[in-house]
Amino acid sequence: MTVDERTCWFNISITNGLGPAAAQRIARRLAERRMPATTLVGVEAGELRSEFGLSDGVARSLAEQLLDPVVLLAEVPGAEMVVPGDEHFPNVRFLDANPPLAPVLWASAERSLLAVGAETLGIAGSRDTTDRVLELVFELSKLVCRRGWLVVSGLAQGVDSSAHQGALIGGAGTIGVLASGIANTSKSWSPDDTDAICFVSQFSPSDPWSGPRAMQRNSTIAALSDRVVVAVAGTSGGSWEMAQLCLKRKKPLFVLDLDPDEAPGNQKLIKAGATPLDPAEPEACIGPLAAPRTLVD
Repeated sequence: MTVDERTCWFNISITNGLGPAAAQRIARRLAERRMPATTLVGVEAGELRSEFGLSDGVARSLAEQLLDPVVLLAEVPGAEMVVPGDEHFPNVRFLDANPPLAPVLWASAERSLLAVGAETLGIAGSRDTTDRVLELVFELSKLVCRRGWLVVSGLAQGVDSSAHQGALIGGAGTIGVLASGIANTSKSWSPDDTDAICFVSQFSPSDPWSGPRAMQRNSTIAALSDRVVVAVAGTSGGSWEMAQLCLKRKKPLFVLDLDPDEAPGNQKLIKAGATPLDPAEPEACIGPLAAPRTLVD
């Protein structure tokens, strides 16, 4: 079969052992050389290994995958598979995304938001929290969207849904990242009006929600965000792991400065290096970045 650009990227994404970091390296090298991904078809494993920093096993898998490619998945009603080079793929962000972004995404509703060049604020937090925190998140999202930022969050109840609702009132738009396939949203919050929201998934369309996928989803939220706010975190779980990811990757991370009785993990994250965010001035998260803080032992 003839391998076009979209089929090529799809097969890169499903190559055994080849994750988002390696896909990003491939995309950067191809961009430097102004070459399409289709030029990789027929390239021997040794050359793939040396050119893109792949292990022997991954290079062999990629060479074999591209010589005997899997055809693209069937279309999903109302959704679109987007890959590097597509109009609705975040092409500019993809090359420098931190952490690396999956090279194949499924998107629905207002897909153009994925490729908008606006700055983006990721917002994460627990499902169960106080009404005060939910109101803070709502107002923060509304304010940043009125200043031209987009909001990126998961699609759980609680902090995620408050973030999206505030963003929809703010008007700039919001991106909801699924921990399941785009066609399997049974556990996800869904608004009545989807004109200003884009739903995104890195998983196969019919994949169900799972804990490991929720953790992978956190990486996608961070990758699509310029800065991240953790509104409320425990000392384990998804919001805590999101914060740990941002700290490890040196992603600008802000955490609401809340008492431990309201947010058990927040003060620990601030002590670990996150920037404290005054609940009275949450919009400070989109101001100029301060110099890195000295961590407290």
